[in-house]
Amino acid sequence: MSAHLTLFAPGLCAAWRGEGAGLPVAQAPALRRLLARADRLTTLALPFEDALARLFGMPAEVLPWGALGLWGERGERPQDFVLRLDPVHLKLGMTDAIVFGGASLHLRRDESQEIARALEAHFAERGWRIDVPAAERWYLRLTEASELDCTPLSQALGRDAGLFKPQGRDARRWLADITEAQMVLFTHPVNQAREARGFPTINSVWPWGAGSLLSPFPPAQFTAIHANHPLARGLAYAQDLSVHDLAETLDECAELSGNALIVLDDLLQPLQDGDFDDWQATLEGLEARWFSPLRTALARGRIARLTLETGGAARFVCKPAHRWRVWRRERPLEQQCAASV
Repeated sequence: MSAHLTLFAPGLCAAWRGEGAGLPVAQAPALRRLLARADRLTTLALPFEDALARLFGMPAEVLPWGALGLWGERGERPQDFVLRLDPVHLKLGMTDAIVFGGASLHLRRDESQEIARALEAHFAERGWRIDVPAAERWYLRLTEASELDCTPLSQALGRDAGLFKPQGRDARRWLADITEAQMVLFTHPVNQAREARGFPTINSVWPWGAGSLLSPFPPAQFTAIHANHPLARGLAYAQDLSVHDLAETLDECAELSGNALIVLDDLLQPLQDGDFDDWQATLEGLEARWFSPLRTALARGRIARLTLETGGAARFVCKPAHRWRVWRRERPLEQQCAASV
């Protein structure tokens, strides 16, 4: 049976910051041909978490991202109030503090665990329990809920932290906690060792995604998901989908049938780091492992319909018969993904 496949590739059509209004020309012929012959639908460009929530039919602002992410990491539904408490480096300027996080910190998991234990000890009376499934992703479990509204770290990277202060009834208390945490981090041996080695120190934490898994989730439009990203996996668990690890290539995926979702988030980190060379190399890898095989799978009828979601201003729908649209001219990826063409 042919599958109806949705492929979510965040970062594929996102505009680059800094010089240049959009993406430079990408060397991905199979992808460009797919897009040139597809039906193109204009949609609203959204940040990663919002675009992911839209795929699952829910507004991002109501989702407990911390609890969902922890569920996606561990495969077990958390019963606590959970929020992400990610390690960050704030680069202090004269009037701002630029946020750095994720893989750009080159943080080891043992370093994260040591710092997390120090923060747990300092906030023992508050009942802090920090889960560290990955070096750059921390989850704070609490027995008591907080009313806290924060910006996801992915939307603050490379920008002034002062633009994204926590909001909500308990925001003032959390701002005080962050200040205390910064004092603990300032003298921590891990940071002293990192500074000596020329690595950025972990001088603050970034809370976001606070909430509990209390409300039932609406039915899913998908029957299965292939993903490694913890937020995508958490949403899939919440909607009781069949969850598969993401294979290296399309050809290595479990038998595709029904209405399946594949999440390729490889381009997110290079985009957030502002590293176009890394982005381009990653795209070339996706071209060989995914986009070229997708063209073949469509031509052979293995896939009845492919919907390519990017989180950008365009959505593309590809069908086997579209390969005969030979009159359509291929264009650079920047032009294909523009808000208007």
